[in-house]
Amino acid sequence: MATDLLYGLLAEHILLGLILVLMLLELLGIDKRAGNVLFILSLAAGAATLGLQLSQGYEASIVANEIRIDRFAEISRLVILSCGIILGVYSLTTEACYKYWILIASSLLGALIILDSSGFISLFMGIEILSLPGFALMILKSGNTSATEGSFKYLLLSSVATALVLFGLSLVYGSTGTLSISAFTSAIDAGGVQNLAASVMILSGFFLKASVFPFHGWAPDAYSSARLPVTAFLASIVKAAVVLGLVRILADTTLNPEAVTVIALLSILSLFYGNITAIHQTFFKRMLAYSSIAHAGYMMFALTDNTGGRTEALLYYVAVYAVTTITACACFSILSGENDSLDNLDGAFKNHPLASILLSLSVLSLAGIPPLPGFLGKFFIFKTVIASGHLVPAVIAFVGSYIGVFFYLGIVLRIFKGEQTAEQPKTACQAGTWGGILLGSATLAMFMVAPGVFHWIMTGMM
Repeated sequence: MATDLLYGLLAEHILLGLILVLMLLELLGIDKRAGNVLFILSLAAGAATLGLQLSQGYEASIVANEIRIDRFAEISRLVILSCGIILGVYSLTTEACYKYWILIASSLLGALIILDSSGFISLFMGIEILSLPGFALMILKSGNTSATEGSFKYLLLSSVATALVLFGLSLVYGSTGTLSISAFTSAIDAGGVQNLAASVMILSGFFLKASVFPFHGWAPDAYSSARLPVTAFLASIVKAAVVLGLVRILADTTLNPEAVTVIALLSILSLFYGNITAIHQTFFKRMLAYSSIAHAGYMMFALTDNTGGRTEALLYYVAVYAVTTITACACFSILSGENDSLDNLDGAFKNHPLASILLSLSVLSLAGIPPLPGFLGKFFIFKTVIASGHLVPAVIAFVGSYIGVFFYLGIVLRIFKGEQTAEQPKTACQAGTWGGILLGSATLAMFMVAPGVFHWIMTGMM
């Protein structure tokens, strides 16, 4: 038991130790470059630990009905830490300071706790540890009123989500006498008004955290008011952790027809609303917010699956989406700096050809253009939905998905325009940003070459 507590949660222990050491280094006034190196090495050590556990087929119940390590917990935590490494390298040049690393590490710790939870107590703690640092990150080094307003809106609506989840958990406990996730899924199958109300409240709380329509109100202001690396963090790692947390709860549970109808409807509305609204945006971060709403729709659409393919499809989609989003933000920062007006992309290919090509590939991947990994992610989602017998919703969602092609192609056309219509800002040499771009691009290339990687890992073939 003691060995499992140490080894099974070694990645969490490393992150906790990292946070404490970073706090000590800041108090002692040590050069911030020490924090840069320590952050990247700690995340790499955590990822290596998870890779070792996967290779050993390690599984353990750490705390009965609360914390359990299985293959899903290992691979999903590995996805989060890998995204954290890419974001960390990208942030080295522009955001490097002890407070930034402490807040990012704290949020990552919350994400890991979510993903190894088998009970709602630890899962709820993980959600709060994931979310709370985000409020501070939004106003850190911002120096503007809009960041405070965006952070406050995020805090307010996140509090509503927390209240919904807590209220749902109280109903779960009243119905089952326990807060284990397995008891909750059994209660869903059993039906009943109380169990239905609990399910609606818990799912609504998660949908609000993931900015699914119509629970999306906080996202545009929060994303647009934060600095670009923080926006990348909110749109990728935070969203990935919330969605994978939902997978942790529902696993391969088959939802009843009424729940499937509601989730399919909200997913389709998110797709259409996010893609249509993004077309009219003139700022990158705001466009990214509406794009993330649409992508939340794709992710939720996978919950309608009843074939057992939901977990693998969402693992691949979430990983590809998160890495692509971070890479796109890093490329944009090379082309435009902190000015997120899309006008700065006009004719950018002439001055920054490599960053322009990689940004174009990233947004085309988000659009789902073959053979890029974003297309494969959508393919796996639609495959599971159609195999579950939901052909009509899948066709409607497919139509909605290609509305998004318009604004993504608009970005590509801007980049390769012959003449610049706005004076492009001068950006300093950003070695860290380029490191994040190249690391993210290499990861996406791996996903494109080996689309079955998560199936192989989940089934023990790797």
